[in-house]
Amino acid sequence: DYVELIFLSSMATKLMFDYQWYPRYQMRSVDALKHTSIVLESCLALPQALRNYSNRTTDGLNVIMVGGWIVGDVLKLFYFASQLLWSRVTGVGDAGNTVFVFGCIFALAMDFLVCLQMAVWYPSRETIEFKEGLVRSMQKLKASTRPNESLPCKLSRCMKEARPSSSQ
Repeated sequence: DYVELIFLSSMATKLMFDYQWYPRYQMRSVDALKHTSIVLESCLALPQALRNYSNRTTDGLNVIMVGGWIVGDVLKLFYFASQLLWSRVTGVGDAGNTVFVFGCIFALAMDFLVCLQMAVWYPSRETIEFKEGLVRSMQKLKASTRPNESLPCKLSRCMKEARPSSSQ
């Protein structure tokens, strides 16, 4: 049933586009279709975030899958931002990638919202240790008094010192 629905709706959209929208509106219809697809694609994680919020749990949600979402959206953002930069510098190419860049940023925001929900509601041993380590690191960072130490070095040192003794 689902495959039939996808097939029929795709064919109906193709026919409407080829014979109705494009002959009348030409590039405006292409831009409208492009913007609609960007909005829909950037909201893919939104239903998951709403489900997590309503259930107050992230059971069944795989950390690797969410990591894949983030990696994919970061790569898309890098690609579209580089294309946008290239078109602005050379004057060649599509400067319409601005919409894609904003879509990727919104998709990343949705992905990080789901990550935040996993950090709060995913009660695995790793996330509990991560939370505790983060708290210990922040406490060590606040208590650190070494002069002339850069922030990245201070963070690295505090993270190492905050690890529990069993994992060292």
